[in-house]
Amino acid sequence: MDTPTNRETLPVNAQVTFLYYKDLAAPEHFYGEQLGFEKTFDQGWVKFFRITDHSYVGLVDEAKGHHRASGAKAVMVSMETPKLEAWYERMKDSGAEIVVHYEPAKASEQMVSTFLMRDPGGYSIEFFRFNKRD
Repeated sequence: MDTPTNRETLPVNAQVTFLYYKDLAAPEHFYGEQLGFEKTFDQGWVKFFRITDHSYVGLVDEAKGHHRASGAKAVMVSMETPKLEAWYERMKDSGAEIVVHYEPAKASEQMVSTFLMRDPGGYSIEFFRFNKRD
């Protein structure tokens, strides 16, 4: 059996960010219908939505999950995309609560272009695109 050294990177096959809610109906609609992410797992009290081939957001009913929904939301789901304008228009047209609007005029002077919205539970959801990498 191989024992990894402290410096060796060990494999990770996928990543899930779990978000906790008092009621899953509105978040399930948001991630599935408004964002259009595929639901890949549904046990009623926990649901996974695929963001990329190996990353997911997990919606959890606080009544059965490890944590409880809270007023303070210290988690942000941030997604990098080359199609920032298309995502922005889709979210604006769907009625999403956008709290920081996309500003195309600033793209050339900033490292990233971005917009930020809130999901139905109050979590921050960001879409961004790198404009330049230094």
